[in-house]
Amino acid sequence: LLCMEGDEHRVNRLLVSGAFHPAAIRRCIDTLLRPLADELIDSLAGETGVDLVAAYTHRYPFKVITGLLGIPVEDEPVLHQWLDGLFQYPWNPQAALDARAAITAYLAPIVQQRRAQPRDDLLSLLALAEVEGCKLSDEEIFSFVRLIFPAGSDTTYLSLGSLIWAVLRDRGLYAQLQADTGLHHAAVDEGLRLFGAVCLQPRYTEREITVAGVTIPAHSPLLYGNATANRDPDVFADADTFRLDRGTHRKSVTFGGGPHFCLGSHLARAEIEVSLAALLARLPGLRLADAAQPGPQGAVLRGVRELPVVFDCVLPAA
Repeated sequence: LLCMEGDEHRVNRLLVSGAFHPAAIRRCIDTLLRPLADELIDSLAGETGVDLVAAYTHRYPFKVITGLLGIPVEDEPVLHQWLDGLFQYPWNPQAALDARAAITAYLAPIVQQRRAQPRDDLLSLLALAEVEGCKLSDEEIFSFVRLIFPAGSDTTYLSLGSLIWAVLRDRGLYAQLQADTGLHHAAVDEGLRLFGAVCLQPRYTEREITVAGVTIPAHSPLLYGNATANRDPDVFADADTFRLDRGTHRKSVTFGGGPHFCLGSHLARAEIEVSLAALLARLPGLRLADAAQPGPQGAVLRGVRELPVVFDCVLPAA
């Protein structure tokens, strides 16, 4: 999808978009998102301190996607290993190609089974979807699955960790969100504006253009700064401050814009909001283990990769 244009992009996006519509995401909050959040928090019983990234924020989006796809829970560890292998391509191309082949071999019989015996999961939807007489080939399904994990899991875990860090370092903000769950949506919005994981994107100009008095020739490579745009003082007053009174960030570019607007934006927002609510409700006294804990790091993909926290106890799920 990232590299498609025109009708090819429009039709392929329609083929895969059914599971990501707002109504579909709302339906899975109680059946998938909240149960998975509670499952991971339940695993912390008996603990009063953990690295929240290793224990929760890195695991949760991955488990959401495998749950949506209908991947058996027992297969998650090996699938995670293969997906990590895909990221080795610039440094170890053969390892990445081997991982790609392993994922394909794993998915092929599952997709064949879903075509014959559909279930209520994303792989079944992909296997059977038809738009304007077009269906997805097996390779198009495999390609989409290989894309959805880095695009949907890595970005979400980085943004989620950054938001939790921002809330825990500001005890006034923490108290506000504890007292009024109605503010959680605004907190997620503001966290995504300030701490969206994708900071820089490589692009090129199709034609000559002048921006801020600088003429950029056609066919020039450039880096598009999402993070910088989201802190533009001409668009956002007091742009570097975390504020709950901004309203909906219609001008935020965290999820892009136009035909390629992020397909998983509603899912990412729901995952982060469910996680924020569950962590604050079930881990009383949640706080940073070290008040000087550094925040988001990284230049292209930015976020919190370690987050040592302490808490008083683990409360049972409501």
